[in-house]
This record gives sequence, C-alpha cells and structure tokens, in this order.
Amino acid sequence: MASADVNRLIDNARIKLPGALDNVMKLEFFAVMNDFFQQTSCWTEGITFIANPVSTSPITNPDDFSYDLTPDSGSIVRLMYVINSQGAAQAATMDTPGTVKLRYSPNVTDTYTANVAKTVTDPVTREGYPEFPAWVLNKYGNEILDGLLGRMMGQIAKPYSSPQMALYHTKSFRAGVQRAYVETLHGNVYRGQSWTFPQTFARRRRYNGF
Repeated sequence: MASADVNRLIDNARIKLPGALDNVMKLEFFAVMNDFFQQTSCWTEGITFIANPVSTSPITNPDDFSYDLTPDSGSIVRLMYVINSQGAAQAATMDTPGTVKLRYSPNVTDTYTANVAKTVTDPVTREGYPEFPAWVLNKYGNEILDGLLGRMMGQIAKPYSSPQMALYHTKSFRAGVQRAYVETLHGNVYRGQSWTFPQTFARRRRYNGF
C-alpha cells in the first residue's frame, strides 16, 4: 500500500498536470526516485558477511576474495566502506554492484560489514510505486515533486507540456539533489559542511613555516 506521503505527492502533481495519466506519472516517479538515490547515496544499508582467510591472491583467484551481498530491499548502487568486527576499515572494491571484493584476506574468519548505497528497484507496491524509506519524502518531498513535474512537463505535445516550467522544476530538483548529497556526505550534522580551521591557526602555521 502506498504511503500517505507518496499519495500526497502524486495528488499535488495531479493539480499541476491536467490530463496526466496515472501510469505515466508512476513511471516518471520511479525514474525520479532512481535518479535521486543514484546521485545522493542517501539510502544506505549495512550488510554483514563472513570473511574467510585464504592463501591465494586476489589477482589470480579473485573469487576467493569476493562476496555477494543481498540487501533487505532496493538495489545496490555502490560500496561506501567495509569494516571488520572491531570496526576497523578494510580495503575493498565493488566492480560489480552487489559483489564486494576484499583487497586482503583476513587472518582469521571474521564478520565484516559492508555499508552500501541503494536505489529503487522492482518489485513495486501493489499500486505501482517503488519502495524506499519513508523519511526520504518527509525530508525531500518538495525537491522530488520538482523532479516529477520537470520530467512530466518536459514531455512533448501533452496538455501539461511546458519547456520553461520543465526547466524551472528540473533546476530545483538538481539543487535539491546537491543539497541531499552534501547533507549525506556530512552525516546530516548541522552546519557540518561549514567547519574549517580558524584563520588565526592558518596564519600562525604560515608564519612559523610549518
């Protein structure tokens, strides 16, 4: 069942898109959410796996260092980081989304956690909407509505077609995506992005030559 936030967003879109078909809006809404999550990496999940010690090389035997990950929902986009059971960061890559490859073998069998960024995927809800965390629309609903309106108004020869308004809403959506990306990067910490070394500290370093 679609959430109240999804229904509210679609109802708001209907007001501005006279004659728009629900199936078309659902397709474009899926595309907007996929774009949003792909660009922001704000939807993450920590997936645990058992890492085993091996005596081979990741170059000659990459499968020995590779582990397939299965998210609870959504589709894996990229790897954010990997830690061991002690919380220490581990060198790893994800050439194929969903498969993490360690650079080094652990000395003993250990439980590792891969933090991954995700996006929407099939299956969708019974109403045809993608599933994703409820907090996303609560926080970025206006920006996502802009994304939907931008894609819909950019369609050709429709009652709601408007190249000018499509450009306006798309720019607003892109600005929201950038904001979400920065907030995610700084862990949603208030004013986290604006912290710098005090200027007196910088001048003192230059003066002392260190």
